[in-house]
Amino acid sequence: MENTPVLGNFQINLPAPNGASLSVSGYIYGDESLTSLTERMDMLREALESQQRALELPVLEERLVQLERTREQVMSAYADLLEKQKQKQLATTEKPHLRNYPLQIKQIEEEIAKGRSKVAEFRKAA
Repeated sequence: MENTPVLGNFQINLPAPNGASLSVSGYIYGDESLTSLTERMDMLREALESQQRALELPVLEERLVQLERTREQVMSAYADLLEKQKQKQLATTEKPHLRNYPLQIKQIEEEIAKGRSKVAEFRKAA
């Protein structure tokens, strides 16, 4: 390809965690077939996607730890409110929390399930 004319170039960009990005670029050669160009671009895109997963995995795992910690805190607060209600010591200002905590716990558990699924998917692809 030393004397092959270059017709142009291409760039593939993918987002990465924390505002970073991954990119790769290459040339389009004058004597290259569409099939060859497509194969090169596919290979580079797959390599970027692999790197993207590798960067996202620790971020996802940390998010899961945070969600699990939050769930435990909300469950503990909810248990405290249930105990107060049982002892008829529940303040009026605490009643909305008694209704909201089960919904919060459910939402957090759904996020945890999604996160675990994504982590498993990333590990399987690695």
